[in-house]
Amino acid sequence: MSLEQLAAWLVGSTTDPAGSGEHFPGPYGLQLYSLRHQMPGHVKPWLERVRRMGYQEVEAAGLDGLTAPEFHRALESAGMPCVGMHNAYARYLHEMPTVIREAKTVGARYLVCPELPQSGPHLTMADVRRAARGFNHFAAQLERHHLRFAFHAEVNAFYPIAGRPGLDRLIALLHPNVLQEMDIFWYKRGGQDPVAYLKRYPKLYRLMHLKDMRRGTPVGNFNVGTSDEACVALGQGILYLRAILREAMRIGVRHYFVEDESREAPQNIVADVKYLKTVRL
Repeated sequence: MSLEQLAAWLVGSTTDPAGSGEHFPGPYGLQLYSLRHQMPGHVKPWLERVRRMGYQEVEAAGLDGLTAPEFHRALESAGMPCVGMHNAYARYLHEMPTVIREAKTVGARYLVCPELPQSGPHLTMADVRRAARGFNHFAAQLERHHLRFAFHAEVNAFYPIAGRPGLDRLIALLHPNVLQEMDIFWYKRGGQDPVAYLKRYPKLYRLMHLKDMRRGTPVGNFNVGTSDEACVALGQGILYLRAILREAMRIGVRHYFVEDESREAPQNIVADVKYLKTVRL
């Protein structure tokens, strides 16, 4: 076993054997946060460019300076459906009518929260209980408008609480209508195996962020930050992408969004969609 394989095994990863030849069918989506530096003031041309790259749908992280109707017109002009939107916890708490109106206007069906209401440097059980109350309430409100709520866990969600990752403590308190959006990078960064979570909670995962991690990035260390440059193009890092995609397809994940937070994102997302269209599972 190589040192890299040993390190992966120690944080619970599985191997990523060569596939049987089946291609990944998609859909091929892009989280527009990848283009947060490029999109403002240029939404329509970038959406058109994303479509030409081969992406079929997008997930929004804000409206890039436009109103919801303006954003919707840009999406329609580019022929690009927006199936999900990210909003901060505070927006769900204090601006829910606006959040719902924006989602309905742009056509998004999934509303995602990418943060926890955390009071200190590390997650506590009190934080988990507060998040669970909020998420359960948000999901119930959105369901009345035929929208689904999901939580997108980042590294802090895996901080251990009484011997278990915080995310597991949270899921135990959530109603079944609260979905999970798996960002495979952050699960790995938190010292966890994405495939194991897909197997553990197969009914919760219907959305996924696809990004790869640069070799040498700290895994399972909650005392250091994570550089945006830890993101690399799919297939160039340490994530076992074939194993993750196979399991995601098996349990019924419906939407896959490439996300790249690095300075190289405009180039990497071109390589990413090519990878997804050619990888054999």
